[in-house]
Amino acid sequence: MTSLLFGLAAAGLILLAASGVRMLRVTLTDELDDAHEAALSKRSDGPFVRSIDRIGSATQRLLLDIYGPERVRKLSHDLRAAGQPADLTAQVFIQREAGFITLGMLLMVLAMLNGRTMLGIGVGVLFMLWMHAWLILTIRSRQAQIERELPDFLDVLAVTVAAGLPFRVAMQRVSEHHDGPLSDELATTLREMQLGVPRRTALEALRGRNRSENVSSFVTALLQAEELGTPLADALHQIAAEVRRERAQQVRRAAAKAQPKVSVVVTMTIVPGAIILIVGGMLIANADAFQGLLGG
Repeated sequence: MTSLLFGLAAAGLILLAASGVRMLRVTLTDELDDAHEAALSKRSDGPFVRSIDRIGSATQRLLLDIYGPERVRKLSHDLRAAGQPADLTAQVFIQREAGFITLGMLLMVLAMLNGRTMLGIGVGVLFMLWMHAWLILTIRSRQAQIERELPDFLDVLAVTVAAGLPFRVAMQRVSEHHDGPLSDELATTLREMQLGVPRRTALEALRGRNRSENVSSFVTALLQAEELGTPLADALHQIAAEVRRERAQQVRRAAAKAQPKVSVVVTMTIVPGAIILIVGGMLIANADAFQGLLGG
């Protein structure tokens, strides 16, 4: 009798857990579907992209189950870090990725049937990794642009604050006169403040949305200045100078990393040509001597 009760209890727990997982997946899918419909109403894609999306609509559920809730949330965070390019939501991204994967597998099978196995594998891998590679490059490009814009933005913001404007008004005034991803990020931060989010929380969210070291340094220094009671204009000037120094160090590190690559490229392109030129000149200049040695 006791074993029967334990068995029934275990079965009930399993059914309850399965129901909870199903509810979680359904809730996540419904939320993504709503965001998907809203995004589709605002986007105008080309015929190729629309074709990829139609192909992916048949297999996106499987890919969504493979992702799981945690990876979908991480994907949403990455899309925000990329600036929501082309108004992509997580649902649209997964659908498009499913389309590329399906098309890549189809092309890979066709190439293998024609005896071009390596070409098929290469094309298949390219299509399967395309969306994530594109997202990574977009994030890096956007973060690099933010880092380039940040020092000048801070200088103008410091002058505006020194003129007597409150910090929030000064940030809004400066961001309205700047274009680019940094202005978009600060506009998002200002909207959060207007909705009642504390300044510290909004600035920490700004740091969380971006992977830029300079933005992280800016937010950290700004919060420390606020805690210590440092005059904001002086703090902004110091932060701008520190960001410029950090940016210069990053450029120097990038140049140091690029130097060996440039040397390899120069060696591989110039040295063979120089050898051919020298040897060819020697052969032409000493053609008679070589003919004598060869018995010509």
